Amino acid sequence: MTAVDRALLEAVLLGVVGGLISVQIVLRRLPFFTLAMTHATFPGVVLAAVAGIDLYAGGGLFGVLVVLGVLALSRRPAQAMSTAIGIMLSAGFALGVVLLSARDGFSKDLTAYTVGQILTVGTGDLIAVTAVGAIVAALLLGAGRQLAFRAFDPGGYAAAGYRPALTDLALLLTVEAVIVVAVPAAGAILSVAVLVGPAAVARLWTHSIPAMTAIAAAAGAASGLIGVQISTHYDVAAGGAITLVTGTLFASSLAATTAWNAMATRHRRRQPAPNPPSQPVAAR
Repeated sequence: MTAVDRALLEAVLLGVVGGLISVQIVLRRLPFFTLAMTHATFPGVVLAAVAGIDLYAGGGLFGVLVVLGVLALSRRPAQAMSTAIGIMLSAGFALGVVLLSARDGFSKDLTAYTVGQILTVGTGDLIAVTAVGAIVAALLLGAGRQLAFRAFDPGGYAAAGYRPALTDLALLLTVEAVIVVAVPAAGAILSVAVLVGPAAVARLWTHSIPAMTAIAAAAGAASGLIGVQISTHYDVAAGGAITLVTGTLFASSLAATTAWNAMATRHRRRQPAPNPPSQPVAAR
């Protein structure tokens, strides 16, 4: 298998996995959390680079700590989830900057982590994406109804006897796992498009969660496939190409659905009003 073949397969697998989890991210209003996690793992990357170990393993382990910190802060009565995420994002990234500046002579190139290099992925990366995809599928199949219940009725979910903290932990750790395997392909900066864009596209076409999930998976796979083909043909960055394709797909879907809704509205207005039902003659 050539490097291009591996890149195409990686893009399709990652697009499907990212599309599947992106629906839960959008339903739970977690795009900001996803963006924060791609940046808050930076200290783990710096520590891994200094120690000479795998960058993605370091970022993933530190990401788990960030997830636990976010959940701990968000459980406090006066602490909103968005505030907790913001605190962890700024603190995590600041720690990475401090570690990087305190290391004299540090010259490790972190470009691969920040922007991604999908053409250099190996068999291990494909196995990692497949394994995380199996975890995502197991979560959706085993707890899909609970996740939807938690998203649409948080109070009712807790009143029904479920444990929101465990559900949130499972979902956030799964999102972090997808982020870790998305980094080699799209990078820490651009991987948020893989994890949010497909669901944003799907939500324009349907409000059914199963249909939304299917459309998101297809949109993610198509964006990855087309993005890699553009990258190899025009010799441009693959992560940027995939992100631009996702953005183009969202913009075209938004334009198409807006036009369709406008035509449907005009059609309904042109329909003649139904005749009122005839009133029976009162008996004399």
